[in-house]
Amino acid sequence: MAPRKGEPGRFLYRELAAEFRAQIQSGALAPGDLLPSETALMEGRGLARSTVRQAYDLLKAEGLAASRQGKGVYALNPKKIVRNAQKRLSREVWAAGRSIWSIDLEGREPDAQVEVDADIEAPEYIAGVLGVRRVCRRRRVFSLDERTLQVATSYLPADLAREAGIDRPDTGPGGMYARLADVGRAPADAKERIRARIAMPDEVDVLELGAGACVIVIERTVTDVEGQILEINEMTLDAARYVLEYDFKL
Repeated sequence: MAPRKGEPGRFLYRELAAEFRAQIQSGALAPGDLLPSETALMEGRGLARSTVRQAYDLLKAEGLAASRQGKGVYALNPKKIVRNAQKRLSREVWAAGRSIWSIDLEGREPDAQVEVDADIEAPEYIAGVLGVRRVCRRRRVFSLDERTLQVATSYLPADLAREAGIDRPDTGPGGMYARLADVGRAPADAKERIRARIAMPDEVDVLELGAGACVIVIERTVTDVEGQILEINEMTLDAARYVLEYDFKL
């Protein structure tokens, strides 16, 4: 890679990012392979540290690289995760005891860190929608191949969660929706609202994002056949890793 004319010794970060992007997408750099260190590029190519960091931040924002303290920057699988809302929420999935995640990940199951607060005071906006003051909060951090995919936080009426046995980390085959069906409160309808924005600092840390990275925020409301709200779910996804797909019959 040659320096740009009129800027001897300088390499623009976009050019450096393009070089490694091509290697990752072609498979020359496989998922998990380390990219050259900042020091190696500075000494070997005469680059400024800021140039290397900007290039790597761009690759991270595109979902092509990630970094861990003490390990450096490494390549990620460039393949996107296709999230089809209709398929993943289908009754056929959870009623058969399958995880809705198996739809997104082609049969694979992610690693999940689950935190459950069985009976807490509802945040004001949640209480306003659910119409209850006490809720069960379920926070899950999902990862695949040691890479965080998304953070999801569900709020359900505390009494309902206790009755259905979903006030504990392990909800069994089919997950929460199957347990709600067991007590006669099967999900009947769901509505999702989607927006994109720049990641907040805590999201950058949890999702291991680069500077300036974007996230997809999905807010889902699930109701039973009588229109009673069962769950409010707030999901934050690494925008660089997902494709959102929807099926329509016209």
